[in-house]
Amino acid sequence: MADMEEMIKEEISRIGGLKERVVFKDVIERLFLSLYETNQEMYRELESRIMDDLVFDLNRYQITMGIMEREYLDPSHHLLSPMRETDMTVPAYDIPEMTRQLGEEGRSLVRTYFMEYDYLGIQKLLDKERIGGRIYTDVGDYPAEFTVERNEAYLREISHLYEVFVSNGVPWQTVNAPYLYKFVDVYLVKLPEELTPAQKILKMEPDLEEFSQCAHDDYVPIWNIGKLKMDSVGFPVPCEDHKSYEHTISIREHGNEHVYLIDDTAHIYSVCQRENRLMIMGEEAEARKWQVYMIRNGSNRRFDRFTYPLMTNQRKDEFLERFGRRQGRRVRTEAELARWIQGYGMEEYVAYEGYEILDRAGSAEITETYSMNDFILDEIREDEYEKRLVLLFRKKSALTFLLRDIMSFLVSEVQLMYGEYRCEGRLL
Repeated sequence: MADMEEMIKEEISRIGGLKERVVFKDVIERLFLSLYETNQEMYRELESRIMDDLVFDLNRYQITMGIMEREYLDPSHHLLSPMRETDMTVPAYDIPEMTRQLGEEGRSLVRTYFMEYDYLGIQKLLDKERIGGRIYTDVGDYPAEFTVERNEAYLREISHLYEVFVSNGVPWQTVNAPYLYKFVDVYLVKLPEELTPAQKILKMEPDLEEFSQCAHDDYVPIWNIGKLKMDSVGFPVPCEDHKSYEHTISIREHGNEHVYLIDDTAHIYSVCQRENRLMIMGEEAEARKWQVYMIRNGSNRRFDRFTYPLMTNQRKDEFLERFGRRQGRRVRTEAELARWIQGYGMEEYVAYEGYEILDRAGSAEITETYSMNDFILDEIREDEYEKRLVLLFRKKSALTFLLRDIMSFLVSEVQLMYGEYRCEGRLL
């Protein structure tokens, strides 16, 4: 602006006639400078919008997860909802359908259990090839054979969420989902010969032996994500490249305090949230319905009660955290690594004590943690790691069955930063 004013003064000084000079100055002040200042203000607003898009507030995209008894779950809760709507109904046993599944797949799903047990203990249960049990009908009861497998349905939901984040251009943060790795599926592998389609199955009781006391079949995973179908508002607007179109979705009904991501197969270039609107740029030329993930932001109400604590991947909102994120600084020192891990606020469960760099583990060595991002394919990094970065933790909570899973979340986040190591966790 100062340069422009100097240029105008120089031009005015070159005008010889006083009258012409006054007229020129009046025109410049009333028209040109006003237009120039307006353009400058619009440019500053545009620059501010671009900078806001470049610097993500990752905590706006925080995922909260937990579990709750099916009978106490409120589907209209302001923040949390079931990961899968089908969990709200208890499936009935249908003998003809079970017979079909056994013939086609060699197994039929009987029940899904939440195991209130340590990660290593659940691994022992999964290692069992077959377990016994009984089928109770309106006529009598019969012995049956079952098999136990890790539940993959909920983990596929997290994998798909990762794809949604990537397609919307949002940096991925590991979801703190310790409960999801404690769900197991029990399958029937053979129907008793005495069982006929005319009978009615009342219940099935797999014999989980020493794990029976910690097996619960009435818990449902919940998270702060709602799945919506939303219409475009008006007609798509062609973009300057003559290939793309901008669609607008109104989010006024649901609230602009939440975050909205597009879950769609259409080729999307960008998604931008502006006040009560969602702007989508992509190749789709027709107005349509959009599959939308709404990440709800808010706090729990005072009367909300949960049997087990909610888990979140939110980080502490501090100046150093914001500054480091904006500068894109990598964690390089021991103190920075400790501060990074402590930034997730998990100290009430496990306290970070330090690390060790070790050689590759032998085949007989037991690993206490697992990857919560095993769906991310890294095609650049070599499969074989020469060194291991082992993070050491100390127990601080009585919820011992959760500790190795919480460690796995923290280790998975560190693994995203240190691709040259295989990161593991160990409980001291």
